[in-house]
Amino acid sequence: MNLRCPHCGTPLPAEASFCPHCAQNLRTRHEVDTPVRRWLKPLKRTLLLLVLAVFGWAGWLVYDALAPNVYEAWGELTYSLNGNDYYLFLTCQTDATPEAAHTMQVEEGGVYDRVSRLFVAHVDSGEDAGRAFLNQTSEVQTRVIQPPDSPSPVVCSLPIDPNDPYDGLALTTLDFTGRSQGPVEVEWTITMKNGDTIFLRQKIDFQRVDTAHYYPEDYPMDTIEDLQALVDQIQAEVPLPTVVRIHLPPVTYEGGLTIDRRGINLSGSTDGQGRRTTFLGPVVLAPEEDPLCDIEHIDFVGNGTGTGLTVAAQYRVLDCSFTGWEIGLLVGGEAWANPKDCLFTDNDIGFRFDSGGTYCNYTDFTNNTFRNNTVAVDLLRVPGLRTIDFKFCLFDSNVATILNPNNHAIDTGGATFE
Repeated sequence: MNLRCPHCGTPLPAEASFCPHCAQNLRTRHEVDTPVRRWLKPLKRTLLLLVLAVFGWAGWLVYDALAPNVYEAWGELTYSLNGNDYYLFLTCQTDATPEAAHTMQVEEGGVYDRVSRLFVAHVDSGEDAGRAFLNQTSEVQTRVIQPPDSPSPVVCSLPIDPNDPYDGLALTTLDFTGRSQGPVEVEWTITMKNGDTIFLRQKIDFQRVDTAHYYPEDYPMDTIEDLQALVDQIQAEVPLPTVVRIHLPPVTYEGGLTIDRRGINLSGSTDGQGRRTTFLGPVVLAPEEDPLCDIEHIDFVGNGTGTGLTVAAQYRVLDCSFTGWEIGLLVGGEAWANPKDCLFTDNDIGFRFDSGGTYCNYTDFTNNTFRNNTVAVDLLRVPGLRTIDFKFCLFDSNVATILNPNNHAIDTGGATFE
């Protein structure tokens, strides 16, 4: 049988594998599959995913090392920077006790201001680290988060740096009233130069306390004996935290008064002839329990000896006068008190600060008049390092104006000297 090429029809030799005329292949070829290990493909896929995961983890580590961090805490936290561990905490106390929450006692009609303080210390040593930490910050801000419908919102000042280790790195003043609603949150936002942000928060609540008023129409207080008996009765019968306010008549007390168990507010008065509440003997305010109190609108008149008013507690001395004493006003013990709008005349020493404590509070010793004293002001011992401000004070005809043996920081730039 003659075979012909299926492509061109040319006769083919026997056993031909291609056509000698058209060179076309005459035999069908089959490709052979190369054997592949079935477990290799999933292994390659797994290795690829592992490599991608390693690169992703390494990228995250780089990002985490370089990206800014955000820290949030209540009351206190530890922050590490450049190999230093800083302990930050907030408090409304003066003894550097951390407080995530603080409750303030208020009277219904009271008007108040308090401070929230930021302290910074080295974790290892406990030593103050305020300056070192401050150099690493770019901004410190505060705000109050509170109910939107509060009848008396809490107002927060911008943070200030008092340059005082007793008061912490910075403080912000909170202004509120007895009608303010709590609790509120005081939020400190600290922005670091490296981009980190620290949110440190403190909860503030208000406890409304009762106020007991004592008026001369209702209680005998025309003589010093009557007044001392009333004070002794109040100290024995009225417990804290009730606030006590004695409203004194415009009389002259032929003697002195002592308050030694609990703080009591004393408010003098003036009659139609301009006569004010007056003490001719020494008054001593040294209660064992001493919530902040006021003594106001009272004259202290001496005979050249003794001390007109001794304060060894938390008191504000407002609109009082001191005349004819060896020492007109003495702040002693371990206390802090500040005179404002007061008159010091014809004393050996008008005002002496001699406190061995560490507590410090209001530093505005403003709008006082010092006239004809041998020494107007004697700053023998003053707690803390905060600057005492004598703005709007008048110093007139004193032999010595201000004695300051320990060089305590004072500001007399706004005072007048004649």
